[in-house]
Parts: sequence; structure tokens; C-alpha cells
Amino acid sequence: MTTHRSSRAPISYFVTGASSGIGLEIVRLLDARGEQVIATGRRQSADLPAGFPDVPYHVADLADVAARTRLVEALPATLDRAILCAGKGHYRALTEEVDSEMADVVEVNVRANIHLTHGLYQPLVAASGRIALVGSVARKGASTMPIYSASKAAIDGLARSLALEWQGRITVKALHPGPTATGMSVRSGRPADFFDRIMLKPEAVASTILAMLEENGGYRRTISYPRILTDTLLRRSTT
Repeated sequence: MTTHRSSRAPISYFVTGASSGIGLEIVRLLDARGEQVIATGRRQSADLPAGFPDVPYHVADLADVAARTRLVEALPATLDRAILCAGKGHYRALTEEVDSEMADVVEVNVRANIHLTHGLYQPLVAASGRIALVGSVARKGASTMPIYSASKAAIDGLARSLALEWQGRITVKALHPGPTATGMSVRSGRPADFFDRIMLKPEAVASTILAMLEENGGYRRTISYPRILTDTLLRRSTT
């Protein structure tokens, strides 16, 4: 990876879900750009992927209210950007769901994001900052993933409400990637098939998320192949 350092002051970021998938790629990109990153994930530091950037990293299971509280308390007084990527889901019909596992998905995907956005208000408003809540195109409904889909629809509703409530103080975005090759598909129990070969690349999705967070107008964006291709061509034309 080519590292591009800027002479400007670094931008401060807080990123959840940073130990794998899209969150990991976001942290790698930001570190390569010379930004200041605070990262969090469920993995212990010793279990992080090889080459994980040398940034402050907080171990936190976002299903744990106490862990979330400690995370909020560790936030700096001023923060430029926040990107909430952490999420989980199960590939199964509603009739096959288990109460405790449904509650866990809602805890991580919905309640944790509400808790964190509440705690992020003061640091972000101090910097007139921006926040991205990373959802999924599944928010429109996905067969055999009803709880995950419902949780992502809730994230979209939260972002829309906050975009109105915090207008003029904090910019709020709901960013919805299409199916991405992060390993979540396997963890959720989805059987492998041909579709796995055409999933979006997490590094490309990460780059597009960072670009979309800086855009003005409209709280919701969908990350798709055409948008990723456009961003790639724009980056090439300016380098």
C-alpha cells in the first residue's frame, strides 16, 4: 500500500468493528493517510490481524453495556469523525431463530449504536464533526436474514432522525454497502455459492465510505459497484 502523508493537521476518527472486515480496512486507510485513529473491536489485541496499524485500540464487546460505557468514557473531548461499523447477524429464517441470539443481534446492531451516538454527541459537536452509521442494503428486506435486516432498517431510521435533529451541528450519514466479502457471510451461516465471487471488496467499500462521509446533502447513501468504480476512476485521475 502506498502511504500518502499530508502537510495539513490530521483528522481524528473513532472506528468501531475495527478488528475485521470493513472497519479494519477503514483503519488501515486512515493510518496510511496519517490521520489520528481510535479503534475498537471484540478481538483481543494479541489476536488482531498481522500488520494492524499502531493506533489506540480498545477491546470492547458492544453487546456489553458496561463495555460500551467504558468506551464512551474513554473518548476525547473533541472528535472530528466517527464511523460505526460493528455489526452481526444470522442467516436463518425467523422460525429458526433463538430468542437470546435475536436479542444479541439487536443489542449490537441497534442498542449499541444508539448508546454510542448518544455518547459521541459532545465530542463531535465540539468539532462540528461527522458520523457514519454503516448499515446494509439488507435494510430493504432480505429473505432468511429478517432480524439482521430489521436491525439495519433501524439504523437507517436512527441516522435520518439524527440528521434532522443535529442539522447544522453534526453531519450524519447512513451508508449502506451491498454484500461485501468480509467473512460475515460465513459467520452468519450462509452457505457458500457463486454469489461469493462477486461480492464487493472490503478495501474498496472502506474507501467509498470515507469519501461518502465527506459529501454534503442527503443522509443516506448506497455503496454499489458503479459508485466504487466512479470513486476509483476519480482517485486515479487526481494521482
